[in-house]
Amino acid sequence: MMKRLLTLSIAFIIAAAAATVAEAQNRWNIYAGGNISHLCETAPMIGSDRSFGWGGGAFAGAGYEINFNSHWSLTPQIELAYSNNGATLSSAEMDFSHNHASWLSTLNLNIPIIASFRFPVAGEVGLRLGAGPCLYESLAGWHYRPGSTEKESMSGSVADRFNIGVTGEAAVETGSHFAYMLRVQYQMLREGWTRRTVGLSLGVRYSF
Repeated sequence: MMKRLLTLSIAFIIAAAAATVAEAQNRWNIYAGGNISHLCETAPMIGSDRSFGWGGGAFAGAGYEINFNSHWSLTPQIELAYSNNGATLSSAEMDFSHNHASWLSTLNLNIPIIASFRFPVAGEVGLRLGAGPCLYESLAGWHYRPGSTEKESMSGSVADRFNIGVTGEAAVETGSHFAYMLRVQYQMLREGWTRRTVGLSLGVRYSF
């Protein structure tokens, strides 16, 4: 029920925002980049001197920027992202299976909703700061088969694949088309495939 209410609330906010601004003020954008992810949890086999690492991935997406004025905007986005949670250990006291027991990679469909504030810095260069919620749904996932060094596909319900998170973003805009962005994301739910994972991303966005 909470997931449905959140989804409906976000849809209502987007619809209301779109109705308050003129079509000519709004712009489409496409973007892509790379990411690293880290599983923020501990397990019984992890001591104070051991922690999970970071895993690499990539993402690409598109958005529609709703501009309220020269400073404030709201941008619903949809993106496809490959994520590796980096949850591996290198303990000599454990075998491969235990060192990789929490490792997971996923192909995700993400829907970030970013409220942004932008201001000029020098000439045509500007800075944009933004934050907002994000919905995640894993389309596919892979982990290591227990007791093996081979990977296998995961199976699960829609609820297992779903997560809710927050996104923060800072971008340098050079002119009216290109922007170079740094994002921080955190997936908050404690259960499911992509539980409690933080991600850092660097990317390029083109607006038109």
